[in-house]
Amino acid sequence: MAIRGQYVLSVVVGTLNRLDRLRCCIESIVQNTSVPTRVYVTDAGSTDGTAEYLRGIEADNIRVTLRGKKLGQAKAYNEIFADIRTPYTCWLSDDNIVVNGGLDKAVGILNAMPSVGMVGLKVKDVEGPFSAEPYIGGISETGVLNVNQGVLRTELLNGLGGFSEEFRDYGIDPDLTARVLYAGHDIVYTRVIAILHYRDWGKDEALCEQHDKQKKYKALYRMKYLYAGQRAYPHPVVAHLVRGVRRLLSISARLIGSTALDRMARDCYNIVLARHISVMDPIRCFGKDYHLRQHCDRKTADSYTSRFRQKE
Repeated sequence: MAIRGQYVLSVVVGTLNRLDRLRCCIESIVQNTSVPTRVYVTDAGSTDGTAEYLRGIEADNIRVTLRGKKLGQAKAYNEIFADIRTPYTCWLSDDNIVVNGGLDKAVGILNAMPSVGMVGLKVKDVEGPFSAEPYIGGISETGVLNVNQGVLRTELLNGLGGFSEEFRDYGIDPDLTARVLYAGHDIVYTRVIAILHYRDWGKDEALCEQHDKQKKYKALYRMKYLYAGQRAYPHPVVAHLVRGVRRLLSISARLIGSTALDRMARDCYNIVLARHISVMDPIRCFGKDYHLRQHCDRKTADSYTSRFRQKE
């Protein structure tokens, strides 16, 4: 455990009535991370024994906030972000498990590369409809490869104002990814799987509510980042063709049992469809702990920055 004041990384985890998942999440952070780390847990009013568990493990390296009510993910995380003083900050969900020293690798990348503002922690769904995928991560309508869970520089996070509270719950991570990129900072992905995700899809009414929220955040994202009359990136025909080729490669990979080919198909899909990743990425990132490096040219970054200021 680090001495007070010597922590390098802060990890913020939000939770509500998922004690078993939360316990596994916290244990994975502690057991699989070597850099001096402080964990912040914010609870939105759990009634399943979570509060008692958190009181029992609270220490200098595990800080607990028992909020007692739902604030929305963005606001709950932002309240914790405001108190963080470590060089780097990570946000996780209570259904995440840290593996392969993922947080250590992310901190190492940020230490070595000043131009990188955020490291995307590569996530693998353990259950649900995307569990067959080698890893997850969607591409937004502006062509940005989104970071579902990440580690970034605390100074940058504070400068951007944390998560955008207009999104509340859904869409906070794609929005933050875009703001980091359009602020002129590179974004990379860990090459290895850093997070195992035990996704809770909910059932019936809860699932429908999730889908409704996702539709709202997508509409808000579109309104915020697409110019009037601007077509989504890439061209629909190109996207359709690339998805078709990728699907064939994935099917072939699974038939012959090649996880390497499946990963390669996913990587190529992201490189071709994401707007800000170079086709030379496999060569430039060969042998590195990271890949899928996103870089936004100054003209594009300035155009978005100008639009944000006009809206303010």
